[in-house]
Amino acid sequence: MIDELRRLREEALDAFAKARDAGELERLRVRYLGRKDGLVSGVLRRLGSLSPQERPSVGAAANRAKKLLAEALQDRLGEVTAARPETERALDLTLPPRRKWRGSIHPVSQVIDDIWRIFESLGFARARGPEVDTEWYNFVALNTPLDHPAADEQDTLYLAPGLLLRSHTSPVQIRTMERYPPPIRIMAPGMVYRRDTYDATHTPAFAQIEGLVVDEGVTFVDFKATLAEFARRFWGPGTQVRFRPSFFPFTEPSAEVDVKRVIVREDGREEETDWIEIMGAGMVDPAVLDNVGYDSERYTGWAFGMGPARVAMLRHGVRDLRLFYENDMRFLGQFT
Repeated sequence: MIDELRRLREEALDAFAKARDAGELERLRVRYLGRKDGLVSGVLRRLGSLSPQERPSVGAAANRAKKLLAEALQDRLGEVTAARPETERALDLTLPPRRKWRGSIHPVSQVIDDIWRIFESLGFARARGPEVDTEWYNFVALNTPLDHPAADEQDTLYLAPGLLLRSHTSPVQIRTMERYPPPIRIMAPGMVYRRDTYDATHTPAFAQIEGLVVDEGVTFVDFKATLAEFARRFWGPGTQVRFRPSFFPFTEPSAEVDVKRVIVREDGREEETDWIEIMGAGMVDPAVLDNVGYDSERYTGWAFGMGPARVAMLRHGVRDLRLFYENDMRFLGQFT
């Protein structure tokens, strides 16, 4: 058996020397050193048939042969690899690893956070309310009768008689005033739902952010000054602000708030935009204050509401609102 090991060793060393590539050396490794069918391993498995006196010497010879062949195989593999042309050795046919995906804040959520930080610095608190609400909170308490077009089933998503998906975050204002006495200074961001067509400027579900201030002695001057300060902090110190008369059932007087921004082009030139509407606002109608139990002779207030997705469109020069909601990472990845 020792002679057989000597023959296998010489045969394997000769085969290793003649091998031309790593693939051939791997086949030789399996042939001579493989655990299951290797020729040297086969000798070791037959030790049980030898006498106790023969086993130690044969076993030691087999282990020496196995170690010698393993070292010779590794040396020859290094020689074969070093002998390959440089271009061949540099060729890597494996797939690159997947790039680690890192999430980020959605561009509309970024706008909400930026708006919130400005108003937080002005003393506002954040308030939330249910997305499923009643006609009282969504319409009636806000001085909007149920025969108003906004309360029609063609505009509002009803879940059951008197129960609906809120069409604005104004119900949060009513719930806050019912719960707390003045002074009130809150922001109410959240999702709202309307029967709108899904197009470049409308979606059936969208984010809205509203604000409310109620206290003694609150005037239209406070209203204009605060919103003008917000616009300049958000859009830049050169921003011009314009208030146009409008109508909303829950504010009187009411106004549309427009801004004219100064944009700095890549070449450093400054350019003014056209007037752009960013929100609806106004002084809180006394009927709304009466509906929540406030004394409308003592307290006054103002409120506003805006769509942060529209603001995000203006900020980033996006012309189609749907791009924000299609989950195309090629688009959303620009805002990380």
